[in-house]
Amino acid sequence: MSLKKIEAIEKKIEATSQIDAKIKEDLLDLMRSLKTELADLKNVHPTTAQNIVDKTQASTEQVLTSDSKQDELQENIEGLQVAVEEFEVSHPKLVEIVNRLCMMLSDLGI
Repeated sequence: MSLKKIEAIEKKIEATSQIDAKIKEDLLDLMRSLKTELADLKNVHPTTAQNIVDKTQASTEQVLTSDSKQDELQENIEGLQVAVEEFEVSHPKLVEIVNRLCMMLSDLGI
């Protein structure tokens, strides 16, 4: 699994002008934390780690595009939350990061 997708998301967040500077910095902090947690997870559960990366990418890109639809965004966010539920006991920090990310993305949704 490549964390390059997370790095690409970080670059898109940095480049967007649609997001308040404080929210942007909070999102970038979450992405850095997510990258750290996923680096550990990919050695034990590579398929799940890749699934989380893919769903994070889909949700974030949807928020950053001007033509996003709220129902599709909510569906992507729910998929991301489901992807990490099984790790709530063994990887609580990962679940916390993803939940915070989902809340922020949901709040930013158009």
